[in-house]
Amino acid sequence: MSTGDMDFDAPDDFAGAAIDDVASASRETADELARIEAAPLGERSIGYDTLAGRLRAELERSDPSRDV
Repeated sequence: MSTGDMDFDAPDDFAGAAIDDVASASRETADELARIEAAPLGERSIGYDTLAGRLRAELERSDPSRDV
């Protein structure tokens, strides 16, 4: 199928929701990184560790190979 055959304007609730979820998660992560970077240097480590833990947990939940 060429891209000319695809209807990019067709509603697709699942794909749209997935894109919205990714965009929202990206904004949340960017906001969290901004808060960490704004903190005093001595306080950033705990913020990075917390963020890494959250991202790791999200990745593990979203990993399709875990369903096998």
